[in-house]
Amino acid sequence: MKVNKDAIVLVHGGPVSSPEDASFVLNRTRNWHGFYGASSMERLPTEQAPTEQARKFKAVTF
Repeated sequence: MKVNKDAIVLVHGGPVSSPEDASFVLNRTRNWHGFYGASSMERLPTEQAPTEQARKFKAVTF
């Protein structure tokens, strides 16, 4: 099997809907380049300001 070393691998979607979820996945897996948030940053945080949710995602460390 060939591996494309130019491929960018991102964690995205499914049950990853909060900064805590992203941190959980990123800290328990490997060989990825980061997290891509879409609805988890714009649609799901209906009770929180989107900018605060984006700030929390940005603070995730791995």
